[in-house]
Amino acid sequence: MKRYLLLALLAGAAQAANTNASSTSLSAAPHQQDLKNVRKEIDSLRKDLAQKQTVQKEAQSAIQESEQAITQTKQALATLEQRQSRSEQQLAELRGKIEQTQAKLANTRQRVGQMLVRQYKNGRHDAMKLMLNADDPNQSARDLAYYQHIARAEQQLVQQLVAQQRQLETLSAQLEQELARLNNLSDRKSQEKSDLEKDKTQQVQQLNKVAGEIKQGQSKLTQLQEDEKHLANVIAQINREIQRRKAEAARKAAEARKAKLAAAREAARKENERRRKLAEQAKKQGKPVPEEAKKPVIVKEEPIQKVDDVADDSASGRAFASLQGKMKMPVAGQIGGAYGKPRKEGTTWKGVFIRAAAGQPVRSVADGTVVYADELRGFGKAVIIDHGGNYMTVYTNLSAIAKSSGGSVKAGETLGNTGSLDNGESGLYFEIRHLGRTLNPQAWTR
Repeated sequence: MKRYLLLALLAGAAQAANTNASSTSLSAAPHQQDLKNVRKEIDSLRKDLAQKQTVQKEAQSAIQESEQAITQTKQALATLEQRQSRSEQQLAELRGKIEQTQAKLANTRQRVGQMLVRQYKNGRHDAMKLMLNADDPNQSARDLAYYQHIARAEQQLVQQLVAQQRQLETLSAQLEQELARLNNLSDRKSQEKSDLEKDKTQQVQQLNKVAGEIKQGQSKLTQLQEDEKHLANVIAQINREIQRRKAEAARKAAEARKAKLAAAREAARKENERRRKLAEQAKKQGKPVPEEAKKPVIVKEEPIQKVDDVADDSASGRAFASLQGKMKMPVAGQIGGAYGKPRKEGTTWKGVFIRAAAGQPVRSVADGTVVYADELRGFGKAVIIDHGGNYMTVYTNLSAIAKSSGGSVKAGETLGNTGSLDNGESGLYFEIRHLGRTLNPQAWTR
């Protein structure tokens, strides 16, 4: 049931709206949608640029770390090369010493060998022979002791040279092991340096790619911001033109009302003058004054009905039906269209139009549930509230909506703001409905 009532309300409000809308109205809505899309794209692009700039900083930081690691690896390689060079030099020196020792050892062994061969050939009688053939036995003893000393010295030298050769060979083997270790470490450091440089190359490529994307994004952002500025200017121009047209329409409407009133006054003056002459003529003729000549024509001006008592939370918690005769209006202003009064279009007002400056807060007259809060074609934004007991209130010609469909609302809460009509008037169109039938809002107020 409520669904059909809501559809009927929307249809009725739309019909009321169409009588106020201009057939050639100027609207900034398409441009506002374009502006909304541009701003949405700008927000999205800014987020994307922020993410890319974060990636860019991370890439720059990674490149710096890679460069530091490469520098440290180069320093380690330089140190290793120095150690390798020293080890190779030491190894060359040891090999030279080994060769010298080997030569000395070979020479000494040769001399010892020759000595042993002679002793073997001559046998031990050489010493006796040396003593018997000698002229001086003392000298022979001394020579024999000298020969024995030389033989022992040569033997000791051989032993020393053998020991020295072994020691040098041991040192040489250790140096070769150290050199092999350094070479292995150098190879690993060289590979590490190569890997780091490869990583750095990839990071630089990634950085350049991101930098290019950021540059393109910033260029696009600049263009979008220019589009945004252009659209904002176009919308501002359209809104100024709309306001100018509304002001012009309001001025013409005021002049028309003034002209209409002046014409009515002039017609009343002429009619009163005719009636005065008719009365004078009757008196001169001694006839009774005609009834129409006795009553002057009076031009009645519509009284200004002000709305000062605006809805607040005093009605909160009360049933809607209990507010009859006590209800407060949704917005302060003047009654520009009273319930049941004729309209220029030949219809009658189904609610009241309250003239008020655009942008004034519109408040709910009672507690309820928002059943509609959206654009109403031909009449701007609208809010419809279900108050229970088959009572509904309709608020249209809003410039902004502060509530959402399905939400609850309390008496006195702001539903939105007043807007402007195409004829230049600004304010709120307000209806009360019960079981789908319209009620006179002024009959419900104090």
